[in-house]
Amino acid sequence: MVLTEPLNDFMQTDFKKVELRKAQYHSAVKEHLSCSENYADCRQDDTVRLHGASQTLYNAQYNMTRLAARYVLHLKTFFTKQDIFLTGQLSELITTYLAYHQLGSNIALEVESQRDSSMVVLVDTKTKLEEQTTQLRDDFRRVLSRAERAQTMKLLNLQLYDLHLNEEATKTAAKLKEFTNIEEIAPTSPPDQVSGYLWVGDKTTFGHSWTRNWCGVQDGMLSLQPTDKSEQRVNLKLCQVKSDTYNVNRGFCFTLFSPVKPLILQAQSSQEKETWVMIIHKAIANAISKQHSQYSITDDNTSLPLSRKKDDIIPLSVLRELQEVPGNMFCADCSKKKPTWASLNLGVLICIECSGIHRGLGVQLSQVRSLTLDALSPEQIEMLRDVGNAAANQIYEAELDAEKTITTHAQRKEFISRKYQDLTFTASQFHDTIIESRKTGSQKTVAAVQKMSKRESPSPTKSNTSENVSH
Repeated sequence: MVLTEPLNDFMQTDFKKVELRKAQYHSAVKEHLSCSENYADCRQDDTVRLHGASQTLYNAQYNMTRLAARYVLHLKTFFTKQDIFLTGQLSELITTYLAYHQLGSNIALEVESQRDSSMVVLVDTKTKLEEQTTQLRDDFRRVLSRAERAQTMKLLNLQLYDLHLNEEATKTAAKLKEFTNIEEIAPTSPPDQVSGYLWVGDKTTFGHSWTRNWCGVQDGMLSLQPTDKSEQRVNLKLCQVKSDTYNVNRGFCFTLFSPVKPLILQAQSSQEKETWVMIIHKAIANAISKQHSQYSITDDNTSLPLSRKKDDIIPLSVLRELQEVPGNMFCADCSKKKPTWASLNLGVLICIECSGIHRGLGVQLSQVRSLTLDALSPEQIEMLRDVGNAAANQIYEAELDAEKTITTHAQRKEFISRKYQDLTFTASQFHDTIIESRKTGSQKTVAAVQKMSKRESPSPTKSNTSENVSH
């Protein structure tokens, strides 16, 4: 009775409290997942619903963090109190037996001394418990405070970038960012890796079916891990990514074109979307670059890999001849030195970073080939020899007044799209010719115009020099 009744009371009170906190925390996790799915399902043009869903998601995430802290605190207190409880009850049991045998038992004296030592341990344990409990409460208050500020900052950024709120919200976010160290709560991933949850859309008869996947990019591979299925891996070296989608009225979506099928992926915000697209672009370029490092442009007497035929590789003399064409020692778009990729229909040499953007334009605008990995026909080599970067930029950068400054992936993508797709910098007298050649699928007319521009102005333009470009 001395031990069993207090033990039953302890299990009925303290243990039940821990179970209650656990149930509350799991309920908050389910509510947060439901709010996240509701926010991802919002239409991008429905700003009212999008604003309400973002506020609900923020409240659910804050509530989940708060209940998680409470659950951990109660769990720690329960285990500590359990040790103290057992020590205290055993000490009380010893005291009871000591009073019973005190009058005539020598053993009782020994038990009494043990009781005294147990009481000292009990007092020390209680003191340590109080100190630990105080320290835990202070730590959890600081963590909750930082988490709340971080979540507020994320919500403000979401509203600024995705709902286009007024200038007052911008000032509030700037002030909050001055004293909020978000990196302590959510450290950033390495620049060549990223992981997180994405919604994956599978095309069905009635539209798209969306499932939540844990995705990650590492070592040139994209992994997709659904909740109830096995992991899928996609080789990014064979893929192409675009930051837009077709016939999908959901926000923050982008498309990954793989050899099997196109994948529609949805992020939580525009910033996350740009991060995923940028890192996938970089992973594709790195995968191709690693393959490129396994091969080399060789003279006739140099040994080649067994998987490549000697006739498939451009001789070193031909490459040198192409690089001696005016402007070809630098990338036609970003002016990086010694480009090893080419756009066959445009007749220009480009670097590996710009080649990924050119592939995104489509073959009707730019047909990209590697000078070290692909076999080129004599006609294609003649096209590159006759045109060159200087002559091509006399057309495509004729109206470019300011110096080119390309330091980020977004700037590179915007410049190349405006240059070749929108023809923003193209001389006006060549617009109709280029557009007509795209409709007919022929690039001969453009090549003739480029050759004529080369004869009229053979010297490289200022946009092809490395001094005008910041990398």
